[in-house]
Amino acid sequence: MKKRKELPVDFRSGLPVLELTGNRRVTVEGSAGILKYESELVRLNTSSMVISFCGRGLTLRCISATSVVVEGYITNIDFMT
Repeated sequence: MKKRKELPVDFRSGLPVLELTGNRRVTVEGSAGILKYESELVRLNTSSMVISFCGRGLTLRCISATSVVVEGYITNIDFMT
């Protein structure tokens, strides 16, 4: 079995880090707050941009001081700087 090669991430850049699991789950590291939360739209603030997730049945599964997990059927991701 091959080991997955990890890519280096520069967390000092101030950019958020997104980890996608298909189009059903996304983990956002570097979140600074939730701007909008509806079943078809989740909008998150980060230090460098606003990220919007559109879809159906969107829920927030885990929220911490710097990360958010969005689950549901994600159809679109927008980055607004």
